[in-house]
Amino acid sequence: MAFSRISFAAFLVVFSSLIISSVAYYGNEADPETGKLIPIAVEGVIMCRSGDKSYPIQGATARIACVKTDAYGKEIVPISIMSSKTDAKGYFFATIFPSQLRAGRTVTRCKAYLYQSPIADCDFPTDVNKGVRGQSLSKYRVLEDKSFKLYWAGPFFYTSEPTYY
Repeated sequence: MAFSRISFAAFLVVFSSLIISSVAYYGNEADPETGKLIPIAVEGVIMCRSGDKSYPIQGATARIACVKTDAYGKEIVPISIMSSKTDAKGYFFATIFPSQLRAGRTVTRCKAYLYQSPIADCDFPTDVNKGVRGQSLSKYRVLEDKSFKLYWAGPFFYTSEPTYY
């Protein structure tokens, strides 16, 4: 009985390390046909929560922050990218192109944060889906045309009253 518990615990440690290592690097997947690195993109939604109702915020922005590493995997410096302003449905989009990094460098540990709301009555960020602390980007899909490795963040919420953490 004790052996099976130890075996199961060891399996969990190995399995979780495989998952962590598989999502740790964001900008290192290459198109097998061209060999070029696939840019990463982050999309999401920013909303306003007022009482029991929520509605999309047009003109809000999110910030994507990552750690930049060199060719040897050593962390160099953080990098931060602002999203486009949200559309009428609260949708935002941000990209990091390999050309924004020097050759041999990649980004790791990316997180998405709320950045700015244009609505004075709804400009207090909430930590719903880690909009304040930063939501780690882990699940992605490669678009069919291999133009982006697309991550999802949010939905994030602002509110009309301050929230204390």
